[in-house]
Amino acid sequence: MIVVGAPASRIVIAGVPRAGKTTLAGPCARHTDDLIRMEWHVVSDTVATWLDLPGPWIVEGVRAVHALRKWLAAHPEGKPCDRVVWLGTPRVPLTRGQDVLAKGCLTVWREVRPLLLARNVQVEEP
Repeated sequence: MIVVGAPASRIVIAGVPRAGKTTLAGPCARHTDDLIRMEWHVVSDTVATWLDLPGPWIVEGVRAVHALRKWLAAHPEGKPCDRVVWLGTPRVPLTRGQDVLAKGCLTVWREVRPLLLARNVQVEEP
């Protein structure tokens, strides 16, 4: 489980399906899967608004990387969070649908990673 350090810690745990995001985040995190009944674009729009909230908080889920991309596009300056933990390796075999989703997440990650680093967001890729 991630422990929120400083009072202003804002952590995003993003990654591919079945990589351990929920387990790492623990029960106090805001989970993008809680919005699963919404359309995909609405989920990332909603989660992007969570990134505007004062910390401390943890946001986790496969849609978190898409929310980071939307937040960065809407905010030419600033940090969407203090730290991003990227989990890019599934711990169990994926279904065909999960594999497709994983490839999409990886594509978005490759796009947002350099933008996050440029804004001095701490990026961890264990």
